Amino acid sequence: MNESVLFVSGKGGTGKSALCLHTAGALARRGRRVLVVEAVPGFRGLELTLALPGKTVYDFADVLESRCSLGEAIRAHEESGLRLMLAPGSPDYLPEEEKLEAFFHWGRKAWDFLLIDCAPGFSPFTRLLARRCGRAVLVTAPEEPSARCTGRLSAFLAQEGLLEQRLVIYRMPREFAPTPSLRDLDDVIDLAGAQLLGVVPEQPLLPPPGDCPPEGPAGQALEAIARRLLGERVPLTL
Repeated sequence: MNESVLFVSGKGGTGKSALCLHTAGALARRGRRVLVVEAVPGFRGLELTLALPGKTVYDFADVLESRCSLGEAIRAHEESGLRLMLAPGSPDYLPEEEKLEAFFHWGRKAWDFLLIDCAPGFSPFTRLLARRCGRAVLVTAPEEPSARCTGRLSAFLAQEGLLEQRLVIYRMPREFAPTPSLRDLDDVIDLAGAQLLGVVPEQPLLPPPGDCPPEGPAGQALEAIARRLLGERVPLTL
């Protein structure tokens, strides 16, 4: 299996990056070769989230512009075994399509999964990546603004030919508070416009990505999401 999966959200604060890292960890624990690529130019949130030691010398842009080898730009998180390629330093960076295509050609040969963590919304960089990924995981909070933005994003991705889309509702509270426009989870799913991949319940003691594998209901939901990405038939529990 060689998959390129785009992790996206219509707005910030949904837990998209955390979900991407937790999914990468779950896939790696199942023996898959996983590379997480941070595609948020100008920001290196994953470096801070994982508290990577030392300073990043080379990043995703350096690879695309042939300023370093592929191996030199891959950073390892030893505790979890995760492998990451961090975001371009310049917020204005936009690669040429041919260079991006060459990267994906290499990535599909070297890794079982490329997980691409994109900036919220739909930037020109995300558009280029969407044209080269086989699947998108859309991440939303269980609230109307987030679900509506996700629905718009889903339509933009479809326009770029990325039709294989799945939805994760992240940090679902124990008690869903209905509103006139969002009566239940079905309304959230309808607004987001994608088939449900999983629901991750809110869990105050959920360990940060990169720490020990999460336990409890949230940990079980995250493991189930990874298994579904592998093609396993895992019942959805809401």
